[in-house]
Amino acid sequence: MTRSGFEKKVAIVTGGTKGIGFSIAEALMKSGAKVAVTYLKDEDSAIRAQSAFKGESGLDYLLLRSDVSDRKSTRSLLDRIRDHWHAPVTYVVNNAGILTQGDFFDLTDDQWETTMRSNLMGPFILCQETMRGMAPSGSIVNISSVGGQVGGDKAPDYAASKAGLVSLTRSLARIGSRYGVRVNAVAPGWIETPIFSEDQLSRLKGKAKDVIPLGRIGSPEEVARPVLFLLSEAASYITGHCLNVNGGLYFG
Repeated sequence: MTRSGFEKKVAIVTGGTKGIGFSIAEALMKSGAKVAVTYLKDEDSAIRAQSAFKGESGLDYLLLRSDVSDRKSTRSLLDRIRDHWHAPVTYVVNNAGILTQGDFFDLTDDQWETTMRSNLMGPFILCQETMRGMAPSGSIVNISSVGGQVGGDKAPDYAASKAGLVSLTRSLARIGSRYGVRVNAVAPGWIETPIFSEDQLSRLKGKAKDVIPLGRIGSPEEVARPVLFLLSEAASYITGHCLNVNGGLYFG
């Protein structure tokens, strides 16, 4: 990845220890950014991410446990970032999220609330806490999903939260313009990540040949590259946009 204006600027990637978040965090580091990578419960993925980052020379990062859906935890996260780098945040990637599939009629109030707190409340809190204090030409990318565009009968709570995130992105783009901050979203389609079980991935790969025009599922790296584009000055006149990264699964 060539360097393109990210050098020495501070970025936050939530849920950045595996899957799409890991690829985004790694790509930002390799582009010269200082990256705060958050996780909540998955210690194994945090250990693997730490090992991978240490294996690359010259990467500047903080690996921090944080509950992005909790305001006190988020403020503590931002304090630790400021104390470590003594610089304002320039980039925010709201990637952390959860997906639990099941029958609609088994969906509980607690699961609905938990999904909304993680997938929608978290980005709201982090954006509210960072936006006014971001560095000039700040940029935020929220990771939505094709599920939020077409719905999902096996995870309607997830689909609703991701649809809400696109709407929040558009609202924040209007608000952020007052502070020189651009806000966009990326909506991945079927991507090979740990959010799916091996059986689910196998089924998706089989179906992809028939329902995705490009004939396959995507990789986390194929999401990371568009995210870096939207964060960068190459996208300096783009805000309030939701970029589809789905191999043609959905064109809207």
